[in-house]
Parts: sequence; C-alpha cells; structure tokens
Amino acid sequence: MAGIIILCVILLLLGLVLFTPIRARVSRDEEGLRVWLKIGPAKIPLYPEKLQEEALEAPPQEKKEKKPKPGKTAKKRKKLTMEQILYLLEGAPPILGRALRRTGRRIRICPLMVHVLVSAADPADTGLLYGKLQAALTTLLPMLHRRIHIAEQDIRLYPDFEGQGMDYRLDVGIAIRLWDILVIGLCAGASGVKLLVGMKKLAPKDPAGDPEKPQKTNKSKTNGADAA
Repeated sequence: MAGIIILCVILLLLGLVLFTPIRARVSRDEEGLRVWLKIGPAKIPLYPEKLQEEALEAPPQEKKEKKPKPGKTAKKRKKLTMEQILYLLEGAPPILGRALRRTGRRIRICPLMVHVLVSAADPADTGLLYGKLQAALTTLLPMLHRRIHIAEQDIRLYPDFEGQGMDYRLDVGIAIRLWDILVIGLCAGASGVKLLVGMKKLAPKDPAGDPEKPQKTNKSKTNGADAA
C-alpha cells in the first residue's frame, strides 16, 4: 500500500513538472543580451548570471590575466559562414513545421520583436542573404501563425550594402510546457541532428591544423651514427 502511495505521489509530481507552463524571455538591445525563465512565481535569470546590483555592491578588484596552461590552447568560436546560413534557412523551416504539428496551439509567443541588420563583406552576398531571409519569413511566419499564438509581432530586415557587419535587436517571450518541448524535440530529433551534421560539414577547416608535434628520432640510427 505504501509503495502505491509513493508511486502516485511521484506520478503527480512528474505531471506537475511536465504540464506547468514555462515562460522564457530573451531580449537584446544596447545594454546587451538578457535571458530569464519564469516557472510559476519563481523568476530565474539565466544570462547574465550576476545581477547588476550585485556588481555595483561588490568592491572593485583588479582583473588578473589568466595565463593559458602549457599544452592547452584557447578555442575560438567559429562564426557561421554564408553557406551555413543559407543551408540553415533552407532546411530549418520544414523541420520546424513537422515538429509543431504535434503541439497544436498550446504555445504562445508575446512579444515577437526582431530587427535584423543584414550585411556581408560582398554587396552581392548581402543581397542574396537578404532575399533568402525574406523568403524564409514568407514561408515560416504563416506556418507559425497556424500552429501557435503570436501577439505583438514586429519583424524587420534592413539591408546594409556597405559591409559594416550583421547586427540585431530582439525581444521575444514564449510560454510553453515542458511536455511540449519534449514532443518537439522527439519529432525534430533525427532531422535536426542531420541538419546540424550538414552545417558542421560546411564549416571551414582550420588551415593551421594541429600543432606541430616533435619528431621522434630513430634510436637505432642515432646509436649507429655514434658508433661510427
């Protein structure tokens, strides 16, 4: 009897976790990127981890430069190439559409504000990327409106042919349940992994390659040379 009661309590807690709405908010402006979650009454900041008030209260400390340990090199984050971005724009909308069919209209996005400055080194690439983004929005937005609730939508693209670099501003809030996240992940699992593998193949290879390893000398030859 006690085992059945414990099992029922565990199932009840699991149900509450899976079907409790999770609200996430992502925003980026002149002050930087901010991400936080709200689960029930609890608000959890994810990025930046330290609040500004804590930073002001803390006494100023001199920053010490971290010296890299011998044998370890710092890994630099590789930026997405034009081929990877175009590949993502062509492959992501169908995968997302198939995944959202199972979730119905239980997902709510409010607000949806995205402003993107489209710019590449070559003006021709800027025009190509701008056209691809417009085509992706034309395909993706009607599908999203059929599947989920979207309010306060404001999406704008600005081409910059002077090649000053990509930039963006956004403010996106989403309300979703953990169960819906699991369903989307299962539906898009294999196709999503295939898309990521394809993007990785398009990544530029490091021309430097691995650091040169010290050449091993043949002991027998050196011993023969010393004997001679």
